[in-house]
Amino acid sequence: MSRELEKALETWANSKKEGHEQFIKLFEQWGRDFDKKIQEIEKLNNQFLKGVQGNLDYMNKWFSKKENQFSKLFRIFGE
Repeated sequence: MSRELEKALETWANSKKEGHEQFIKLFEQWGRDFDKKIQEIEKLNNQFLKGVQGNLDYMNKWFSKKENQFSKLFRIFGE
């Protein structure tokens, strides 16, 4: 009986160890996949910010030009 119990406990321990190892492998894979997704999001974010920055520069120049034009108009017609 004790040999059967020992065998059953050994089988149970091995099964538990395999389960832990499988969980660790899955968790490590999840971590790698998560890091990859974060890198993809950062890349998209940087591309978006570059595009927005270019548009902001254009808009700032456009508004500055319009501000100068209105300033001239007010000087001409304000007198």
